[in-house]
Amino acid sequence: MKPLIIFILLGSTFFPAPAQEINYYKNIQPLIQTHCLPCHHQNNVGAMPLENYKQVSAYGRMIAYTTENKLMPPWKADAGYSHLKDYNSLTKEEIELIKAWVNAGVEEGKDIPGINKTAIVKEKLFPTPDMVIAMKESYVLADDYTETAQVFVIPSNLQEEKYIDAIEFVPGNKKIVKSCTVSIDTGNTGALYDSYDLNYGYLSLNGLAFIPYEYNWYQWTADEGASFYTLPYAKKIPAGSNLLLHISYAASTTIQKDSSFLKLHFATNTDSLKTISSQILFDTTNLTNGSFVINVGDKRKFFAEHTIDKPVEIYSVMPMGQHACSSWEIYAIDRATGQRINILKIPHWDAHWKKKYYPDAPIRLSAGSTIFGIAYYNNGDDNTDLIILPPKKIKNGEGQRDELFVVGYDVVELKSVTE
Repeated sequence: MKPLIIFILLGSTFFPAPAQEINYYKNIQPLIQTHCLPCHHQNNVGAMPLENYKQVSAYGRMIAYTTENKLMPPWKADAGYSHLKDYNSLTKEEIELIKAWVNAGVEEGKDIPGINKTAIVKEKLFPTPDMVIAMKESYVLADDYTETAQVFVIPSNLQEEKYIDAIEFVPGNKKIVKSCTVSIDTGNTGALYDSYDLNYGYLSLNGLAFIPYEYNWYQWTADEGASFYTLPYAKKIPAGSNLLLHISYAASTTIQKDSSFLKLHFATNTDSLKTISSQILFDTTNLTNGSFVINVGDKRKFFAEHTIDKPVEIYSVMPMGQHACSSWEIYAIDRATGQRINILKIPHWDAHWKKKYYPDAPIRLSAGSTIFGIAYYNNGDDNTDLIILPPKKIKNGEGQRDELFVVGYDVVELKSVTE
């Protein structure tokens, strides 16, 4: 393929300059490896494998479209708003590079020896687990090409409380498992919901249908590969509690089975151990501009505030919304310094990709600081993401046709901000 020619105008004279040729091995393969392969390799949840030139070039125009419209990679946070860990988003220049490669004819170029062409996985050595929490039977996913989610209630059978310093979720069927969120239930509410569903576990597309002792205690998503949780602070499991594994499944045209499990490692030095807890930061009880009502045609923002009475470190935030939700913004004003701290902004919310977001460094706030949440909802007929069209009045709840205003967070309470 002949290189494109760029003309540079100097005075009244044109000087032709050859443009740098864009090809797969030099320009595109590194982007695919970093941003796509964790999900899009053979027998994994990504809809198509993107492991070599033939596969990537065949889906070239689709890749260009989904990246240009920010549909892929499924990282929804605004990169310019706050500093977060594990960014998986393309820059404007990278998006234009993919588009130019496709428009120029998906040039292959020459293979570069030594470059790994398999999925990039964040490999870490998990310690020998002290406990394995496994589904007692396989869950059968129908072949009707419908995304779904199921909550599996698994007793811990612990006779005493335990502190966990490492967790790893292992998907039983990587073709269909998109994510797993684990919560801790010290009562029997989860088991009660389970008894109402004839299938193994109980259907819950978005949340759990109730707020347990610890909500969103741990989360795994398919783009994280083999990574697992480990922090300087441990997580607690009370004696006799149940673990709620809320697993989201991708659509399938064939009947699939899944038997996922969770590996836990117990902390040993518990005398001076500090713990991190998973709590609700915001819900509709924190609203400051009226009740949570979304009538037909409503396009409105809801504002919430949460003032902390102790100094804290925030390790993660996880907003929750449904199909009428369009955006989220979360920030804090520190009481001691008056400083505004941006935590998370999602300009284009997508209910299919709920995720915990981790600040690059824990956010420390002094006692009396206030955290603010803003979410925008569109219940108009111009919102094509709505499940029901034409729109109908939406109530607060966790059904697919309901709506949510919830933010969870992982937080450590401190004795002082200098601790």
